[in-house]
Amino acid sequence: MIKIYKALPLLVLLAMLASGFSGVQAGYLQQDVTPTTSETPAVEETTVPTDGQSAPVDENATTAEWPQVQNNPARTGFYSGSLGTNFTIGWRRAFQSEKVFPQVQAIVAGGKVMVGTEMGNLYALDALTGAQAWKYTAGGPILNSVAVDSGRVFFGAMDGAVYALDLASGSLVWKNQLSQFLGFSTAPLIADGKVMLGGRNGIFYALNPGNGSLAWSYDAGSPILMTAAWNGGKAYFGTMDMYVHAVNTSNGTRAWKSPRIPGMAFKDFWPVVTGGMVYVRPMAYGYLGFDTDNTSLILNAGAQQNLLAEYAADPAAFTVSMFRVYESNGQLAPMVIHYNTNTMNGATAPPCVNRDGNLVVPTWLPNKGYFSGWGLLNPGSRIMVDAFVDGNAGGGNADENMAVTCAQNMVLAMHIEEENANDTGYFNLDTRRWTLLSAGATNRQMANNTQGGGSNPASIANGWVYHITYYELVARKTN
Repeated sequence: MIKIYKALPLLVLLAMLASGFSGVQAGYLQQDVTPTTSETPAVEETTVPTDGQSAPVDENATTAEWPQVQNNPARTGFYSGSLGTNFTIGWRRAFQSEKVFPQVQAIVAGGKVMVGTEMGNLYALDALTGAQAWKYTAGGPILNSVAVDSGRVFFGAMDGAVYALDLASGSLVWKNQLSQFLGFSTAPLIADGKVMLGGRNGIFYALNPGNGSLAWSYDAGSPILMTAAWNGGKAYFGTMDMYVHAVNTSNGTRAWKSPRIPGMAFKDFWPVVTGGMVYVRPMAYGYLGFDTDNTSLILNAGAQQNLLAEYAADPAAFTVSMFRVYESNGQLAPMVIHYNTNTMNGATAPPCVNRDGNLVVPTWLPNKGYFSGWGLLNPGSRIMVDAFVDGNAGGGNADENMAVTCAQNMVLAMHIEEENANDTGYFNLDTRRWTLLSAGATNRQMANNTQGGGSNPASIANGWVYHITYYELVARKTN
């Protein structure tokens, strides 16, 4: 008998939802910067987009740097080069005393790796040796990744300011105090000649990278805790009132606002834009797939299509946790098969887009019963078309904070606590074999596999792989 998970107890999630608003904030009483443009409704489109086939990934993505979250504005998490298979640890840098927020991804540019801490310090380390190049202290905790463009490092902090530093020296180029009450916990988006990010005050800002002046601002009407993605002249992000917004980045006007998305919060990670769709994973329970009594059906095309048809006939009968909307108008696109695993009661980490345009997503493993692992979702057929099976490798407990990065020849699956209860390693797409990586951290006294905290995907640059585990940055050579 096929069983479909619909809903699970929400007590833990309700407690975590409040944490989305927690954290150190600047204690000022002044009002935030008034937006220069309001969310003016766009004219509704009358054309109905068709459900397209898988789109190719961006083959022009750089291999020398990883300049912003998931390497590019669309947040596809794709590295166009092939990695070696001789993974060895080159160096480590511990941040246990300062702590690094679990979803912070290391950013690599100009021969440096940059990581911000909850104590408000931004470190730039030599990408090959780990030697400290410089350190800058901001006015509040840094709870997300930086972004780098044209020799400058951009980031927001919980003091309500956005900073630009000189990449070579770490000196301050400019600082824009955009909010005096609520800060920033999102990573900057570099696109369309602007630095863009959303604030906890519900305002999405676009700044001129040269001097930090405000190009425009957009009032979303609800806190923005999700890092934005971009494609084709529009920035995409979710807000805490469960809508996805698209903003025209040329002038800050609203392109569209989606229907309300079921779920508890958009407080984690980022959208992924590919194939004319914007994919989002809110904090939510449920999935559209098969339970562990029916793992033999995981890759059964007919059974999956029947399940999609059941959902289309009565969506209200299901509780799901992955959605996609059309880039063109923000309307909900047909549902896809998906699973809500490899997370500890928070949002499931977004997919990465692999070399053939498929999405790497969590799945039950067909041969391992309750073990969760990884596989491929085809955007065109909307079903799982592959599972990364290699004997008993590549899987583990479902309630572990994991995230994925795609390279040309492999997929990297990283646990926030490497060598914990789900495998950390890489799946070679050519040999179809898993290789497990030994734990990189030297000090595991401070756990960071927290309820709802999430994980950070690996960053890749010049054949090196960078990952933060147990509040420690681990740099691995692959050749």
